[in-house]
Amino acid sequence: MKELSLSTLAHYAITYEPCPPLLRGSNSRRLSAEEITETCELLLATARHYACRYWLLDGRSHQQAQPQALHDWMRDEYFPRLSRELGPGTCLCFLVPEPVWIGLPALGYGQLQNGFVHGVRMGWFTDEVAALGWLARQRT
Repeated sequence: MKELSLSTLAHYAITYEPCPPLLRGSNSRRLSAEEITETCELLLATARHYACRYWLLDGRSHQQAQPQALHDWMRDEYFPRLSRELGPGTCLCFLVPEPVWIGLPALGYGQLQNGFVHGVRMGWFTDEVAALGWLARQRT
């Protein structure tokens, strides 16, 4: 499997795996809300370039949840744009640490394993093997 390193941000690494198509993102430190919005835009541009609707985003270096305003922006603006630009059925899989995973319902992500927000299917996991399994099932 050939992996292409794509990131142009110092705080975030993005790679693309063509077979099966998968966009991977990860950071090595906690990101500010501003850095996350910048990262989101780069992820979308990269996904458009490769027409890739399957993402695995590793945020396990974040030990605390981000501000509610960031979650609101993602839910109300970013996810609808993802659906419009990449098409329905886009799948985002988030790897998060246990404390963040436990707090997801309070942030408005009630159906953790298999939820839709504006046509974007989302999965939230603490383990990469389980996350990759979920993504594989979404492809079928």
